[in-house]
Amino acid sequence: MNLTPFGQQTFCCPNDTAANRRSHEMAPNARSGMTQMAASELTKLSSAEREVVYDDIHAVSRPREENSLEINKLILNLKEDLASIRVKTAYNKALFLNPEYVHGQSFLVMFLRSTNFDTKKAAQTIVNHFRNKLDLFGPDVLGRDIKYEDLDDDTKQAMGTGAYQTPPVKDAGGRAVFFHAFDHMQYKSVENQLRVTWYMTMCALKDPETQKNGAVQISYNVGYSSKTLHLDLVLKSTVIETSMPCRILGLHFCYDSDMLHPLLSTLQLIVGYSTRLRIRSHHGSHLEVMYALRSFGIPQAALPLDSNGSLISSRISEYIQERITLEDQQEQALDGRIIHPLSTDVLLGRGWHQQEHPGNLKLARIVDEHRVSYKAARKRDKIKLNWHIVEIIRESGGRFLERSQETGGGWVEAGEASARDKVSKCFRTKTRQSHEIPGAERDSEDTIMNDASMNEASLNDASMNDASLSSASSSAGLPSSQWGQWGHR
Repeated sequence: MNLTPFGQQTFCCPNDTAANRRSHEMAPNARSGMTQMAASELTKLSSAEREVVYDDIHAVSRPREENSLEINKLILNLKEDLASIRVKTAYNKALFLNPEYVHGQSFLVMFLRSTNFDTKKAAQTIVNHFRNKLDLFGPDVLGRDIKYEDLDDDTKQAMGTGAYQTPPVKDAGGRAVFFHAFDHMQYKSVENQLRVTWYMTMCALKDPETQKNGAVQISYNVGYSSKTLHLDLVLKSTVIETSMPCRILGLHFCYDSDMLHPLLSTLQLIVGYSTRLRIRSHHGSHLEVMYALRSFGIPQAALPLDSNGSLISSRISEYIQERITLEDQQEQALDGRIIHPLSTDVLLGRGWHQQEHPGNLKLARIVDEHRVSYKAARKRDKIKLNWHIVEIIRESGGRFLERSQETGGGWVEAGEASARDKVSKCFRTKTRQSHEIPGAERDSEDTIMNDASMNEASLNDASMNDASLSSASSSAGLPSSQWGQWGHR
């Protein structure tokens, strides 16, 4: 039994020196559990590079030393590398909605640590992160952390199985353990399980020690009885690997059935080069697998399994309740500030991002539908129409938001007058644009005035001939009864 640099005990083989590790790990399918592919790639590394891999999987590697001056300089370099990436639509959208989150030091440092402070790799991972986050969760949560209440019912149900967990107990190197059991996975779609993995992994990565020390993955498949191999899930899991700010320093595949060889082979092919070097497979009974994991510094207490290898389902229920309580406390600390606007919200202010926000586009469409009527209305009726459109937005679940001036940023709901002014400005903008397109306003006016005049004519004389109808169509303005409706909305 040895002591790691962290002062914790490791359960290694009696003569598990660095030399012994090299001698037995270079032989594939030996007690190391190394795959043929990993063994072949290891031979191409230098002795120093192989030693790093061995130290990682045996939980004796040390995290990099950090100092604040270096971190600040690297953050500046990271922002420059982000700016140099041309295609980053989702990232740009998130940055506009919540710059305090996207460019927050804690968020950026998380990605720097995951790439060993390689700013270019960190920048690309951040861009991938927001692109895949947008695909999985949609635009309404793009610029903030995912919360449990953001998950749909199917995803919550998949999470409740406990097939994916991040237990609180660390391994001998102080690293987080990410546990999953394919046999227990029940999901309506692959995306549901991917959302579970994304949410729980990002929650675990809030811990700075996990960011620094990295994590190990345990794929526990002993007693596998399902007829489904989940190959589609494994193939799509690259979404997680290329998006997560996490260093995976070991991946242990535990199984007792030869039918799982295709799953192991697929896993090796889709993971990144660095992770593939650190894959170890363990074939045998539950007890044999537990002893094998101990030799890599992973105690049984770090796994949500009882002594017989059965999943402890109560742990996931406790975890969910803890997350709900913590997220409620964080919400109360915001003191009314809105961290991330919804797609139904209208954003005040100028700029391309405001104009392209879904809520602003919806407002523009509504205003365009009423533009000609607005121009023909009296001042008092224009005010009534402005209020009416404000109510349309609110009834659809939208809010009128403006940037918060308080420390911490975010958004706050605008006052009644500011909301009405936003609609009024939108009308003026639409009117100005119509003058820039010859004939556009004339066509819209003719359509509305023809309809209004025809309605008025039909009330006066149902048998009006074509000549009379044409005369009525040329009259200007809308009947006063039309505007009387706005006061009752």
